Amino acid sequence: MNTKFLETLVVLSKAGSFRETAQLMFTTQAAISQRIASLESELGTALVVRSVRGITMTPVGEQVVHQAERMLSIEQELRECAQPGAPVAGRVRIGTIESIVRTWLSPLIRQLDERHPLVQPDITVAPAQDLQDLLRQRKLDLLIQNDPFAEAAGNLDYHELPLCEFPVCWVARPDLLPADRPLALEDLELKPLLTFSRTSSPRAHVRALFIGREVEPRVCSVPSVESIIQLVCDGYGIAAIPPIFVRKQLEQGLLRQIEGPALPFMTITAIHTRPSNAAVDATLQLVREVAANYCEQSGQAWARSLEQDPD
Repeated sequence: MNTKFLETLVVLSKAGSFRETAQLMFTTQAAISQRIASLESELGTALVVRSVRGITMTPVGEQVVHQAERMLSIEQELRECAQPGAPVAGRVRIGTIESIVRTWLSPLIRQLDERHPLVQPDITVAPAQDLQDLLRQRKLDLLIQNDPFAEAAGNLDYHELPLCEFPVCWVARPDLLPADRPLALEDLELKPLLTFSRTSSPRAHVRALFIGREVEPRVCSVPSVESIIQLVCDGYGIAAIPPIFVRKQLEQGLLRQIEGPALPFMTITAIHTRPSNAAVDATLQLVREVAANYCEQSGQAWARSLEQDPD
């Protein structure tokens, strides 16, 4: 069985069209179509459903994609065994939340290029729940996020590693906050509360503060960190965010951090599927180093490393 045909099927399942698959694999749509047809003929079953809206995998096709990914991973491991001194190479599909984009994604990509120039990072930025769905669909190799991922517990298909945590605090323009006391729930019931997307853990934590109270808070779910910062700087409400996102504005006095009802830390973890290849392993190791270094440089008040000694 031609592994190039299997790779083509895997890429097609992610790309969703013959045109995009051809672009990703630097060939023609006719060549992609021929590879899929040959694979279907060899297996004796349809793998792809074609329509005017694109392509979808048949139930058998989805199973073949899953097995093909395993075979391609094994092929990569065989190559690595045959050439142990060869540099790490390959494409790594990384999913990350915007909180990492605003903190240590840039040094990660820069150092990855310096240390492993043949590794090609493919970055997707989205809310944690959307990224988790992509990981379940095997459309990501590595996920950096902050929401619970129940499948990782006792599941050999996934490995989850804690990286760091950010304190989540109340931040607003000084004129919106009490001058000489902490925030109370009554204060928060009077202002719009800015937090992350509707499916995020931080939003759930904010909502949980008001369980059993008569007044329904105005919780504004904003998926964009940049938008939250802009709104809070413009004086629209009180934000529940990691203060490191607005460190500059806090130091300039444009915003003020204030004590109030306690909120849990935002815990950042890395999750990857098993088995993984050398490119994913090398990227994960660098993720651990960059996250730990960022926390050390920022200071405990802003970010805390959760780096553990290797087993």
